[in-house]
Amino acid sequence: MFSHPRLSARPAHHRLLSCDCRRSALGALHKAYIELFTILLKLRMLKFCGIFKKKDLQEKKAGERTDRFTWMIDGFSTIANRGADTYYSGSFTACGFNWKLRLESVLEEDGEKYVGLYLSHDEADSKNSVIKAIYKLFIYDQLHAEHIQKEGEDYLHNKSHDGFCCKVAWNKFNSSKSGLLFNDCCIFGADVLEACKLDKGISESLSLNKDPTSRIYSWAIKDVSKSNVVLTSEAFAAGGYNWCILIYPNLATYKDSLGVFLRMDNAANLASKTRVYVEYSFCLLDIHNGKHQKLTGKSLFSSGSSGWGWNEFLSWKDVQNPSRGFLHNDTCIIDASVCVLGVDTIA
Repeated sequence: MFSHPRLSARPAHHRLLSCDCRRSALGALHKAYIELFTILLKLRMLKFCGIFKKKDLQEKKAGERTDRFTWMIDGFSTIANRGADTYYSGSFTACGFNWKLRLESVLEEDGEKYVGLYLSHDEADSKNSVIKAIYKLFIYDQLHAEHIQKEGEDYLHNKSHDGFCCKVAWNKFNSSKSGLLFNDCCIFGADVLEACKLDKGISESLSLNKDPTSRIYSWAIKDVSKSNVVLTSEAFAAGGYNWCILIYPNLATYKDSLGVFLRMDNAANLASKTRVYVEYSFCLLDIHNGKHQKLTGKSLFSSGSSGWGWNEFLSWKDVQNPSRGFLHNDTCIIDASVCVLGVDTIA
């Protein structure tokens, strides 16, 4: 066997150094590629969310809609390490009013932890004003574009600057598979669709029922695992209103979860300034062990916000786990308790 004269002329240690240099160069190139990919992905998300906008050369009129507001937090682990706390975005203008996003890094409800997002009214003269707003809140999925969002109507005034909450379970938010927190970066958003200031002197009145009674409705749901659509129960009456249960069985909307919601069937018939104050609970029965899954909440139902509940009532893995006893012959039973506490009116 013959060796190449030029190669054999170089010392062995020189060849080793050259190989090490190549490996070092390849490692640096790989690291640079990863960093470039991350930057491009963030830029793509920012463009998608609407941070990069064309300059508007025309003056906007008061009350005119503006583009969606997005709020990116880079280095979320710093917030997470500090525990439960409140954070505010900078002020932005939409529909002629000033707003802020409020982030609750840890919300605790029924023993579960969530990340919560609110829209806050940021008007200096808000002491004597009430703003009616219809808007959407977003928590962006940076990998799959399966964003978490919530839309509704609310009244914001001096006693309640914050509206409804868009939330996600803490475990899902921190999961590397969800795309909600990517490379320690997360993106939130708000889209104010309509907003108007009501007359000064407007007052809010909450009339509570003296003897509220709960109505329990039991629903046996067949072929749960085979369903690929939202399941709706029959309507049932409680507190003078008609209700139904909505089930999301591991659908793309709430992937890997069982979503459960209560909807007011005749919410469209409510006056625009009337909201029904309701306490409700859902209980998914464990027919083997008696360890039922139950969550309870209180919400204001209105013509603009007719449905409330949990998009992650229980993980789909736990639903299908035979040892948990929630499914029997692909059938589950859920009990809904509905109690109308009173009526809230802005006059």
